[in-house]
Amino acid sequence: MIPRELPSDLGTTAELRVHAALAALDVPGVGLHSLLLPEHDYKLTAEIDFLLILEAVVLVVEVKGARVARRYGVWTYSDRGGHYRESREGPFGQASSAMYALRGRLEDRLPPHLLADVPFGFVVITPDVDLPVSAEWADETYIGRGPFSRVNGLRDALRRAARYWTGKHHGAAPIRKDVREQLLSVLRPDFDRSPGLAVRASLLDASFDRLTAEQFARLDLIIDNPRVLCAGGAGTGKTFLAAEVTRRYRRVGEDVMIICRSPVLAAYLHGRLAGSGVQVVCYDDLPGFRGKVDYLVVDEAQDLMSFEQLDALDRVVDGGLEHGRWVMFLDPNGQAHVYDEYDDDALAMLRGTGAVLATLRHNCRNTPQIAFQTRALTGADIGVSVAGSGPEVEFCRCADPAEETALLEKHLRLLYEQEVPGQDITLLSLRGDWETSSARGLRDARRGRIRVLDADWAAGWPGNDLTWASVKDIKGLENRFICVIDADGLTGEHLDDLYVALSRARAGLWVAVDQAASGRVRDLFAEHSLAAVEAFGKAAR
Repeated sequence: MIPRELPSDLGTTAELRVHAALAALDVPGVGLHSLLLPEHDYKLTAEIDFLLILEAVVLVVEVKGARVARRYGVWTYSDRGGHYRESREGPFGQASSAMYALRGRLEDRLPPHLLADVPFGFVVITPDVDLPVSAEWADETYIGRGPFSRVNGLRDALRRAARYWTGKHHGAAPIRKDVREQLLSVLRPDFDRSPGLAVRASLLDASFDRLTAEQFARLDLIIDNPRVLCAGGAGTGKTFLAAEVTRRYRRVGEDVMIICRSPVLAAYLHGRLAGSGVQVVCYDDLPGFRGKVDYLVVDEAQDLMSFEQLDALDRVVDGGLEHGRWVMFLDPNGQAHVYDEYDDDALAMLRGTGAVLATLRHNCRNTPQIAFQTRALTGADIGVSVAGSGPEVEFCRCADPAEETALLEKHLRLLYEQEVPGQDITLLSLRGDWETSSARGLRDARRGRIRVLDADWAAGWPGNDLTWASVKDIKGLENRFICVIDADGLTGEHLDDLYVALSRARAGLWVAVDQAASGRVRDLFAEHSLAAVEAFGKAAR
């Protein structure tokens, strides 16, 4: 069978059971699962559940699970969850039209007359029910619950179907080995292809964009306690959870403010919370605020961890920080401190208010590959990835800025060829200066197709364009594919910025390093990789 195994979350237990039954058969031939044909007589796509290339016939297999019924010319299908679907085209019509579409496509792609003596046919399998006998289909083309469940029942039914279809094909002969090989070489890429990067990123997003069980637990803890310090590394969902907390309190009539230091992050949150009634404030705009709020949410609180900044926050929440109600989300990793004012004593003062401590340990942004490389190079604990596997992190060594631009251009071209749209890609500069960035030399830059991230349009992040950002501006934000550039040897502040930069990517991460930075990467990996391996090994157990 190709593929040998199907994902357990396929969405149909019927196909899983048929796949297992076919794989267990002692029948010469090859079975393939789920081909989407690009052309069809009646529909844009015709899905073939299974295709069997046997010694004497090519069989299209249509599978219908759970309840199948036909009444007054309308077919009704229902799954085990009770969901119903109706269609005038029954499973036999689907299988027949898919068979003809398949043969037509193969004739276009294979040498002339190669298929002249090859019989094609179809069979419908309903593993959960037995359909009544009908003149609308031949008995030999149908396998119900009875034969499917019996020992050797499926094998015998397939042999019967093969005899039926070869008998209908005048001049049919056993399919030559070379013909079977050519059929397989044409068809296998459609069945056994790896999904493109764009598709894989979408699948990963499906697992990211919902609250994890851990986040639900922390949400309950925050609601149940007046003051909470919630800590988690990059990617653990702090901003996502912060926005959800504000919505919950606002829905019950509380006057709520969410505040952060970055004007870009504030603009992004304003877009996410538009229409909710939540007040979104950038710290620099706080002096213009009058009055007090019932509940205060602080995102990226490590950026506001000085006594002067906490005094300002104290004045805006009813009861102050000591007696008021608030939650602060912060990153405990020292590498997250991109501002100089951070003060451990200020954090100790907050703990002294009786604030409950909560921790987010599950990384719901980065793939395991990205999470591991971030920890192996920075030593920062960004939690255990709960996402599926993604592409490997790629490091590119560049001799000079011109080569960095050329390699970046090549990588972007590869992403575009994988159908990754520009809006899913961010060029993240450690230097943080657009005027001197290697991205300025790109074709997209010359054509005005790169959008520099700023507060004016962060509400619509990531927008519709390829984006460029500095580390300070992208804090709290993310994108599917990140290209880290302008490393400048990874010296000084760029080393701390590396933590933020690496952890912004959800699906794919590409890093350009100059010669000095390449050596620094090796040193960092030697320093931190063992601890990273141990941490990820412990999580796997």
